[in-house]
Amino acid sequence: MSFNPLKRRKYGSTKAVVSELFRQAGGIPRVMEHLGIGRTRAYDFTDPNKEVEISFARVEHLTRETEATIAAEHLAHMAGGVFLPIDTLEEEVDWHDIAGRASQKNAENISGILESLSPNSKSPGRICADEARELIKRVDNHFSLLALQRQALIAIIEEEDVDEKES
Repeated sequence: MSFNPLKRRKYGSTKAVVSELFRQAGGIPRVMEHLGIGRTRAYDFTDPNKEVEISFARVEHLTRETEATIAAEHLAHMAGGVFLPIDTLEEEVDWHDIAGRASQKNAENISGILESLSPNSKSPGRICADEARELIKRVDNHFSLLALQRQALIAIIEEEDVDEKES
């Protein structure tokens, strides 16, 4: 059976995660370039009908070189947690900007949920799996922003701790 890039993969399966990794890494041509492999081999890594598995070293390489996050997200979920990529903090933290972004993310989350439950959604009155996949992205973005806020607060605490030790 030939590879079908549109073939459904079980949500959360290894092949689905590798497919998303390849998408986040820039697509098959970029993956071929990064890993030094041919098109058939690359497609085999994502094909649910093939038993070929990608090595962890290759997953690490793609994650590091392309900043793709899906492998970390998947492993964190399997370990009972959540992976939250955090933007690097600038020297000065603009708390008004962070608060505004948090408010916007919260509004997006509420809007997405209400839209999914509306009579015009794919499954009126409930959230179907496709809608849940989209909503998870919105919720994860909100979590990421909260983690950024946490990182900024920790930086303030650490700065004060250093100042106290120097006194």
